[in-house]
Amino acid sequence: MSRLNSLPVLAFTMGDPAGIGPDICLRTIKHTMRNQPFIPILFGSKILLEQSFLSASLTGLRIEPFQEETALETGVLYFQHSYDLSTLQTGAAFADNGLASEAYIVDATRFISNGLADALVTAPICKESLELAGLSHTGHTSMLKALTHSDSVSMAFNSPTLRVILATIHVPLQNVPSMITQTLLHEKLHHAIHLLDCLGLKEKRIAVAGLNPHAGENGLFGSEEQAIIGPAIRSFDCDASVSISGPLPGDTVFHRAHQGEFDLVLAMYHDQGLIPIKCLNFGASVNVSVGLPFIRTSPDHGTAFDIAYKKEASIESMCSATEFALELLHHG
Repeated sequence: MSRLNSLPVLAFTMGDPAGIGPDICLRTIKHTMRNQPFIPILFGSKILLEQSFLSASLTGLRIEPFQEETALETGVLYFQHSYDLSTLQTGAAFADNGLASEAYIVDATRFISNGLADALVTAPICKESLELAGLSHTGHTSMLKALTHSDSVSMAFNSPTLRVILATIHVPLQNVPSMITQTLLHEKLHHAIHLLDCLGLKEKRIAVAGLNPHAGENGLFGSEEQAIIGPAIRSFDCDASVSISGPLPGDTVFHRAHQGEFDLVLAMYHDQGLIPIKCLNFGASVNVSVGLPFIRTSPDHGTAFDIAYKKEASIESMCSATEFALELLHHG
């Protein structure tokens, strides 16, 4: 636990101010605090707490500014003002909102690195807002990797019936084949094992999806399975508690995992892994970063500008992300 409290301390970032992040953060914190003991620190901008739309979410919440020298109390939402937004712009991507999103994440990462919080739960950010702000990051994963000076970070998803880890993430599909190397796959397999270890699994059954249709059909539809993926699996060194199967056809491997045959699937590219998990468990799946020096989770959806500030956003996935962070802390 953090050096400030014996209870878990979760850092929450509000995400892009134009999206549903501020709303779902407050409602999730309020909902989860009723059922589980933890202390939240919310990173955002004061102007967001002043919006009349959020008044219902704030009702019954005691909000205090975070002060390091003060002992943290249960039942209190601590707020860290991380960026001055002069006005709130909604409905689209804006440069100032990109800068704000980054500032929340930078502040929260600093708090965790200094032992003031135990884990990070992030609301959705907008890649276009980051680009308009002149920031080079394509999302949370690359930003947190840079902030923590981590060698390698993987994007994984946990859900009630399927777990997925991605070999490649936010890159054009045409670039994927050249990025699939034995070194990369070994790195992702290590991350897969680490995630399953964090969940307390003694036996770990990992499936590796092929890149091409029918996993290449013995070279008929592509050579990556024979030349790279298969040899990477065979040369991977792991103990007897880990079994690795593959490369397996992408059109059946996720169904097999969903039915309980495997504990996790290593997917070769973003949509290969995300389509099945979102079809099966949208709202209940959680994005988790593997390879950081701390736990980071987030919901499985985006900023949803079209429904922001309209009282239409569901908190299901944000609640799942919060509960999964607490579960990982418990196992850790």
